[in-house]
Amino acid sequence: MTSDEGIPYTDYVVPAGVGVVTLLDKRSSSHLSRPKAADVMVQEVSGMLVGGELKPGDRLGSESDLIQRFGFSRAVVREALRLLERDGVVTVKPGPHGGIFCGSPGVTQITRSIDLYGALHDITPEDLAEARLELEVVVARLAAVRRTEKDLVVLERLNAEWVEDIARYDRDGAAQVNVDFHIAMAQAAHNPVFTAVMDALEGLLYRTALEPKYPVRQLDYVVNAHEYVLRPIRERDVDEAAAQMRRHLEIFRPLGWREMPKAHLQLGEA
Repeated sequence: MTSDEGIPYTDYVVPAGVGVVTLLDKRSSSHLSRPKAADVMVQEVSGMLVGGELKPGDRLGSESDLIQRFGFSRAVVREALRLLERDGVVTVKPGPHGGIFCGSPGVTQITRSIDLYGALHDITPEDLAEARLELEVVVARLAAVRRTEKDLVVLERLNAEWVEDIARYDRDGAAQVNVDFHIAMAQAAHNPVFTAVMDALEGLLYRTALEPKYPVRQLDYVVNAHEYVLRPIRERDVDEAAAQMRRHLEIFRPLGWREMPKAHLQLGEA
């Protein structure tokens, strides 16, 4: 048996103490670009946060401290800090009591990535709404199985607030409660990936798509919309939870489409 280069595998002798990955890295180093120094520092700081060596809120020190700590030039450290701050890994606070602190990245970066990808690949609001519908049907099924009493308390409160805001014709309040209800549903599924994706989609879709002008003939459904979804979650009826969520979003989705702007949201609005 030979390698892709026609060299017998038996000719590869791995010296003692050298891993195969190390050997392959050395052999292929001519084909790989060396990472920028700023990217190396970004990876180091991010790795320390992920590994628990650093925690959100920890003070990393000043710019000079980081130059000494990591051994990079001031220009490299500033570029790395710009990247880390953009991704929410660190926050930079000016002033005598300021400094550079570890952050806790949220979903804004996911939202921006989806928005940018969508702009480059002609993803439409309808595409986002369809993806969101299918995602939430799965979320509803899981929430019916996994929801806790604490989850129910949150969902019941948001359902009550929704009814109150609709009764007061508080469109802004109802729109925000609607966002909160759907994110709380994702949290009740107890899968952090669903929660992150739903929260990210909210930045692109929810606030605009879920403020339609409701027709009078559907007002009764609008008022009780979340109750219809919540009831099977409460009763742990998996199939009915999925069916009600699909019905809910299929009713609201066309209304939302008519309210969506033609262009994608600008980066940074989420």
